[in-house]
Amino acid sequence: MKKKVPCVIMALLLIPAFAFVGCRGEKSSDEIHIGATICSEGAYALVGVPYGNFYKAYVDYVNQAPEYQDILKGRNLKLTVYDDKGDGATGKTYIEKLINDDKVFALVAILGTWNVIAAKYELENCNIPSVYFGTGSSAQMFEPARGGQRYMMGVQPLYKTEGRLMYLRALTSFQDIKKIGVVYSTADDGLSLKTGIEEEAAKDTRPAGLKPTIVYQPIGSTDAAAISPQIAAVQDADVIIAAGNQAYFKAIYSAAYSNSVARPKPFITTYVNASPTNIPTEAINPGAGEIYSAAWVVITEKGTESAEAARRQKDYAEYCKIVDLDTKYIPASEKAAYKFNAYSMSSYIALKHFLAGIERLNASGKPLTAQNYLEAMESGRIPIAISGGVNYADGSRIGLDALSFVKYQPPASGPAANGSFFEVDPMASIDELIARLSN
Repeated sequence: MKKKVPCVIMALLLIPAFAFVGCRGEKSSDEIHIGATICSEGAYALVGVPYGNFYKAYVDYVNQAPEYQDILKGRNLKLTVYDDKGDGATGKTYIEKLINDDKVFALVAILGTWNVIAAKYELENCNIPSVYFGTGSSAQMFEPARGGQRYMMGVQPLYKTEGRLMYLRALTSFQDIKKIGVVYSTADDGLSLKTGIEEEAAKDTRPAGLKPTIVYQPIGSTDAAAISPQIAAVQDADVIIAAGNQAYFKAIYSAAYSNSVARPKPFITTYVNASPTNIPTEAINPGAGEIYSAAWVVITEKGTESAEAARRQKDYAEYCKIVDLDTKYIPASEKAAYKFNAYSMSSYIALKHFLAGIERLNASGKPLTAQNYLEAMESGRIPIAISGGVNYADGSRIGLDALSFVKYQPPASGPAANGSFFEVDPMASIDELIARLSN
């Protein structure tokens, strides 16, 4: 069984201190204008290019496919995308442009922690639906959301939530864990994951002899050689948690590989790294530490005949169909790879989620306004394409809290990117894992 996981990136900038506009009124035109900032150049283009390519292909498909016409009600989707090049300041400028100049109805699938952090004030105060963020940044987490925060409707598991799951997976997935080493980036991603680990460890009320010792080691560099001395602090841990996104994870793992004591230890990392393209080259070598991660996108399910499983399989079949049909954005030579690409799958989930809100709004009989759309999204649990569900009722904005546990399988030959991830434990929530500890 194989899983793939959508992805995100690291935080860069501080929260700005100004903005602007109010709630949009009723939309009576023949289009629903949505927009996003997605990098197609820069350090994170490997994420943004497939993410953006499928997004555009899906918008074209929706506008032409008969099965979507009842949702669109005679309208077309209009998409405006700007390339922020992976820079938060640039992304913030484009988000302001989408809101104030382009006057989009909704921001759908903004990619990157850098954008959510840089434009946090604008996103919280524009009263425009912001549906799905390509990041797990805790900047979109509210317990509960109030006022304009309610218009921020994330989906992906948040780093803080995943940090709690990492702690629980370390204890429920391996035998006799006495010491956990946590190497975390000092960026938003690592700090948030660390906060979640600390929170769950504090809630662990078992006797001292059963609770593990935790050693926290911060890193501020993505250079493996530079952080190698710091890895020594966790070399004798039973399991190492690499709390950082792509560049940090690769540095942590490579530095640990150069340490003969740390090298064979199992690693747990965030779900955003659970794509073979993110796996360090050393992982295919004999004696290298096994890599575990999480997944919230379910491509295949074994021994499950539930309605939810059937729904997920239907979603994935549609996703693959769109990949096959597109002749404009997805290169023919890459179609097979796109069917297992975590990043392109993320944009499918994002737009599908936005359209679920439009469908609910249609069913209510109310006009297309930001307020009515928000009320429709908050009216009850919403199934997420190829995944579980999210419930925004009562201002809940904590993202998904159930993830499966997956393991990297090196390829029979070739580079690490030729490997795959397979499930070692099905999707389980925080409460379910806590119950396992009690048994």
